[in-house]
Formats: sequence, C-alpha cells, structure tokens
Amino acid sequence: MGICPRGLEESGRVINRKCEGLPLAIVIAAGLVKNSLSVAWWEQIASSLRSFMVSDPRQYLDSLALSYNHLPSRLRPCFLFFGAFPEDYEVSVTKLTWLWIAQGFIHETRSRMLEDVAEDFLMDLIKRSLLMTQRIKSDGQVKTCRIHDLLHDFCLRKAEEEIFLSNNYRYGMLSSMLCFPLELGKSLKEGGSIHIDKYKFLKILDLESILISVFPLDAVHMVNLRYLAVQVHDGSPHASISKLINLQMLIISSKKNIVVPKTIWNIFNLRHLYIKSGENLMEDGCPSPGALASLQTLSQVRPRSCHDIFSRTPNLKKLGFCGPLISSLGDLEFPNLGALGHLQKLKLLNTFPYAESTRSCNPIMFPEKLKKLTTSNTGIDWKEMWTFAWLPNLEVLKLKFQACVGERWETGDAEFRKLKVLKLHV
Repeated sequence: MGICPRGLEESGRVINRKCEGLPLAIVIAAGLVKNSLSVAWWEQIASSLRSFMVSDPRQYLDSLALSYNHLPSRLRPCFLFFGAFPEDYEVSVTKLTWLWIAQGFIHETRSRMLEDVAEDFLMDLIKRSLLMTQRIKSDGQVKTCRIHDLLHDFCLRKAEEEIFLSNNYRYGMLSSMLCFPLELGKSLKEGGSIHIDKYKFLKILDLESILISVFPLDAVHMVNLRYLAVQVHDGSPHASISKLINLQMLIISSKKNIVVPKTIWNIFNLRHLYIKSGENLMEDGCPSPGALASLQTLSQVRPRSCHDIFSRTPNLKKLGFCGPLISSLGDLEFPNLGALGHLQKLKLLNTFPYAESTRSCNPIMFPEKLKKLTTSNTGIDWKEMWTFAWLPNLEVLKLKFQACVGERWETGDAEFRKLKVLKLHV
C-alpha cells in the first residue's frame, strides 16, 4: 500500500468525504487523481469533484445502468423517485415511504402493512449503497436519507428515458419536491385557485413548504389525490373533504387550532392523519363500521374528543394527544387505550396547568405492545413512574419539559426490562 504525500493529505480527505462512500464515486475520483501528484490538481478536484464527475457522463452512466438493471423490478420506481427531490435533499423516511405508497409503488405482501413493506424496500436500497442514511433516530432506526449527486443525475436521466411518472413531469414535479406541483404552489400562495381539469389526475399535492391562508377548498375535487400536505394559517378542513375517497395521507400544519370534521371518517382509505401543531378537536360523531380500519397515525388531537374513535381503529400504530391530560383531582387522564393492540408510539402533551405534582394512571390504560412513550408538561411525581416501569415492551421513554417533578427518582432492578433509550429534558 502506498503512502499519500503529506501535501496531498488534506485534499485527499476532502475528496474522500465528497465521495460519501459511493463505490462508483470513489473509482471515478481515483481515476482523476491517480496520474498526477500535483497539489494544485488535487485541490482543484477537491473543490469541484462533482463537476468533474458529471462532465463526462460516459464514465459513470454505464456502471450505474448496470446496477440499476440488476435491481428487482419492485425497487426501480422507488429508486428513480429520488429524482423528484432537489440535489442533496435530505428526506424524511416517513415522508418518503408515504409518498412511495401514494404513488402506488408498494403492494401488500400477504398480511403485511404497506408501510412495513416500504421500510424493507428502503433498507434494501441502503444495503445496495444506493441510499445514504443522514440521521438516525434514538432507537437506531433511519430518520432521514438522501442519494449521492451522481445517483441523482442518473435518476433524472433514466426517469426521462423511461418516461417515468410522465404526468408528474408535465406538472413540473422534478423542479422541486419541496413544493409539488411548483406552479400550483405559487398560485395558491398568491391567492389563486386550483384548475381542476389540469390537476384532476394528480395523486400527490404537497404544499408544506409554503404558507397559505385557508385550507384549499378546491382540492376536494381532486378525487385521485392520495397524499395531501398543507401549511395553512387556518387549517380546518371543510366537511366536503370526504369527497377525497382515495386519500391515504393527510398532513396539516396550522397556525390555529383546527377542527377535524366528522365526515373525514368517510374516507375509508385514510391511513395517516398527521396534524403537526396545535391542540385540535375531533368533531363529535361516531364513525360507521369499518371506516377507520386503515388508520395508523393520529396526532395532536384533544383526548376528550376521541372517545368514540379507538374502538374502531384496530391498526392504529402512532397516537399523539395534545390537550388537558390532568383531572381536577390531579390524575393523569386520557381515554383507555388498552384495546389498541397494535399501538407502538404514544405522545402525551398536557396543556392543563396543575399547581402540584400529579399522579399517574393505571397501567391497563396503556396497550401491551407500546414501544415508545413521550410525555411533556404532565408534572408527574417521580414516585408515580412505576406505571411506566412495568410496561412490558417499552423501549424508548422521552420525558420532556416538566414531564416529571421532584428531587429524586428511585428505580428497582426489575423495572424497565426492555428499555433501550431514556431521554430526559431538564
């Protein structure tokens, strides 16, 4: 093995870092520097590596095409979909898998959920060095990922070659996934309306990156929508949202607390209702049988507005309460979740101030499969932590602002048997 001349070490480290572990990038970079030990040349490569790489597509397209052709057919559209994002864009794994599902790339395998199959696809692409993990969750799962610039360039070329997602090309999807479609986002931001005839076949409407005044009423006529994400000053959907019979994911960021109309439960395909902010109310009304069978995510909702829901959500996996969680007697209080056999993640954000330390609830209120629990502003006395200590499958416990109060927390050896992550916010 050769020794790198001292004057080239710094540039060599920069080049190595910019290759980001992609084998093909390393090979190309090595070809660029191997015949010259000039410090100036190495510095030039280090500062403009990508420009050198993409200046002659022939040196990488054939190799990438070979890797792509060896991909199982089920993974190809998922990989090419990365061309829809800007270069160097770090995408949330949750968002990515939801978008794959909305596009119809993921199909159920026997009794497995689409989301579980999508996660397998993601890990397969990572193992093949086609995706890079950027951030990792506290429990070790991948939180965000992205692709190398060379792969992004290849995705764009290959997608165009195969007329991949042709409708999305027509609507400018590949200009920026930060707002899709880009021209529609600009129109709505300026107070314009949606031309339904132009977008009637659209499956994804992602307006999270821009702030609009009210929930876009015209969107309810886009009956092919499967994924709808908005950032709104007043995010309360109109009752007519039930017209979106194919909607699977609804993501709302709102400056005001919102009211979710009871008609939303007529969307039988809804899998994720993800409200990112506020203390939000579920409108009274008992869902019809089977209406919530697909629901897996429900977040940022007032606990007292959900009593009629949980007996009809057999597949709910993620739940977040935001609202009064402390009774007038100082007890932690929320609907009994014991029947939610698949619930794995629960967030409790209390908005009711209580002057003294509070008492926890009976452990039977929690589902047996619960793995992740986050509490905030609950003011629970440390002595009451036994409630959480005996949850049989708890792996992650996050105690955020004023989650617990007191001077000392004493635990026994037999408590928290499966806990892997404990996060304390002082």
